[in-house]
Amino acid sequence: MLESLNSELERRVAERTAELEKSEEQFRMRAELVELASEAIMVRDMEGVIQFWNTGAENLYGWRREEALGQDLHSLLHTTFPVPRTEVEVALEDRKSWQGNLTQTTRDGSEIVVACQKTMNREGNAVLEIGRDITAQLRAEGALRETERLAAMGRVAGIIAHEINNPLAAITNIFYLLRNHASLDEEARHYAELAEQELERVSHIARQTLSFYRESKQPISVLMPELLEDVLALQERALKDSHIEVRKKYLTAGRVNGFPVELRQVLLNLISNGIQAMPEGGILGTYVREATDWTRELHGIAISIVDTGVGIQPEDAHRLFQPYFSTKSTKGTGLGLWISKGIVQKYDGRISCRSYRHPGGWTTCFRVFLPAGKASSSIASVGSEAEKLDRIATPSNHRTELQHAE
Repeated sequence: MLESLNSELERRVAERTAELEKSEEQFRMRAELVELASEAIMVRDMEGVIQFWNTGAENLYGWRREEALGQDLHSLLHTTFPVPRTEVEVALEDRKSWQGNLTQTTRDGSEIVVACQKTMNREGNAVLEIGRDITAQLRAEGALRETERLAAMGRVAGIIAHEINNPLAAITNIFYLLRNHASLDEEARHYAELAEQELERVSHIARQTLSFYRESKQPISVLMPELLEDVLALQERALKDSHIEVRKKYLTAGRVNGFPVELRQVLLNLISNGIQAMPEGGILGTYVREATDWTRELHGIAISIVDTGVGIQPEDAHRLFQPYFSTKSTKGTGLGLWISKGIVQKYDGRISCRSYRHPGGWTTCFRVFLPAGKASSSIASVGSEAEKLDRIATPSNHRTELQHAE
């Protein structure tokens, strides 16, 4: 009888031990999976004190597990809720769960947006929080919306330019006839001639605007000096208002195969940035020459945009081509250089920047290298024009620096 009872007890103990071992193995596997998860997984009590902090949370927020345990979760992360925090707590008590986007701060001070799901346990004494960083996703969506908005504005600008072209041509012809009419005295004829010149300038701007949004379906041969002249013509008023002197040197035809609209956009971004960097005036240099990317043994064209503006601080230089980074405070979207870099890389090219300080101020040079579509040949007339422009009087404290930047 006693032996039978002992056998039964041993059997039950063995079964229970096997169950416990199986449970421990399952628990260990679940713990390993939680640690392997890329999401931040945390457990806090109802007072907000952190009880569990996985590797995903360490990677996302920057605090090690031993540093985070025992701290108040939302005080540590400086959490900003999309609704009052009391509403979140009420939802947890009523429905045992809540989800939404939180704005939080990492250890290095970066602000991120986290898609968070909160779940309360059955006992109602702890909350499981799972967070996923969606900052890059939201920025990409914002960039897409901005691109679509700019594209829509471009289409509208193209339509307006197209519609006003014909009336402008008619008015220009009328002023031409009026200027030569026998009934006008010299003073009236002079005013008519001035009006005709201004109308021609408006017509030119309208044609340039229209060319910006008439994209070819296939890559075509593009002359970079011509595109530079187009962009400078569009920025003529801004250059004059800021008292900026333009210096040009085109040492090659600068021929590449590509889409004119995309390449104009790159040049417009760089030249606009240069103008905005010189609110009190300065010198803007545009240079085109043959070049070779020796790291890849590619022959091509180098376009340099040089300004003597406020310069770029060393701590900002490595972030220039990141999306949403801007040194213009609220005036810039932080997308111009990022988009320009993407376009240049699409052509298997490179874009770089150098900004340095000297006794006369700052000199900043953006350089774009594009592989040549055809073998470039120097053009005598272009070179002659470059030499003539190079002789324009330039303040001595900028001349050496601009020549060095070339």
